Amino acid sequence: MLIGTENNPKGPSFHKARAIEKNLSGSRLVFNAPPHRDPFSKLERWEDEAPSVDIFDESIFKPLKTSNSLHPESRDWSRVYSSIWEFRGLPLIHGYCGSLTMLVNINRVKDLSINESLFDNRVLSREAYLQLLSSKLHDFHEGHSDDPLDLTPYRWPSYLGPINCQWLAHNGNDWLYFESQPLVSGGEIVSWQTAIDDRHYLSCRFVITRSARNAGNPYRIEHRVSKKNFLCLMHQIMNSLNLELSPEAAARRAQIQAQPGASDKPLLGCTPEQIKEAKHVLYMWSGRGYQEEGKNREDDHRANPEDVVAFIDERIKPRPLPNSYPPGEVLKLSPKSFNEEIQTAQ
Repeated sequence: MLIGTENNPKGPSFHKARAIEKNLSGSRLVFNAPPHRDPFSKLERWEDEAPSVDIFDESIFKPLKTSNSLHPESRDWSRVYSSIWEFRGLPLIHGYCGSLTMLVNINRVKDLSINESLFDNRVLSREAYLQLLSSKLHDFHEGHSDDPLDLTPYRWPSYLGPINCQWLAHNGNDWLYFESQPLVSGGEIVSWQTAIDDRHYLSCRFVITRSARNAGNPYRIEHRVSKKNFLCLMHQIMNSLNLELSPEAAARRAQIQAQPGASDKPLLGCTPEQIKEAKHVLYMWSGRGYQEEGKNREDDHRANPEDVVAFIDERIKPRPLPNSYPPGEVLKLSPKSFNEEIQTAQ
């Protein structure tokens, strides 16, 4: 592609990708990625992580910041790799159309029961959900009512997830995949997780941020800037990725996976209540940063509520990726009753 447009923004060429290699206490992570290109900062703060990481070194981990009561002190993380790539449309007309950020972390779980391991897919699913719950599903913002006399202090979710959850077979490893849809602002998040130790798992997170004039909310941006090329770059990177576990970790995984139920592949999903609330929140913010042609500034610029409902209904449909496993049991969990439901599901 020589030049991009708003609906087909141009990103980096994967032909310029270089090999990125990380040693994770004997496990080897290798993938290809183009040189970073930050659309806003000239600081060389990307791709500056060390090539070798001791995952058993306590000092490298940072506490998980959260406002909920799910014992965040038992979970922490360490950054392994970070990069960003800008996407642009027609010069002078569209300009900056967004960016794709890649963040690779080692997540550590310190309070697993003595008989639990992240190599058990049921345990990894639970911990991946707890991570999402702590970081995004408990990200609330102040809502509002159309009734000027309604002074209720509404707290609305900022994201809907997990969406399109599936397990993927990829170069000898199984990965748990899911997406998160923003409802008021922010980027769409795509997450990949796989265990590398009893208490450590690798997380590859991609944040798709899109931008256009007169489209200041997630619903409107969907109709202006296609995410096809952003997802294409993500899949090019992940298709090149190879994770080779250390002999000790590979042997431990085989031991755990041989246990009854450990190789099951439970999926994560949203409750009907979460979906219903997401439709309302996305509709209520569908006029944010947007002015419909032919209307005055003080008019209501929100979308047709039926169109928003149709968008969410389409968004939550399963979209199997290549090498995905047949869908298993879907755990429709909610932040309010997560502990009870996950115990019942197990």
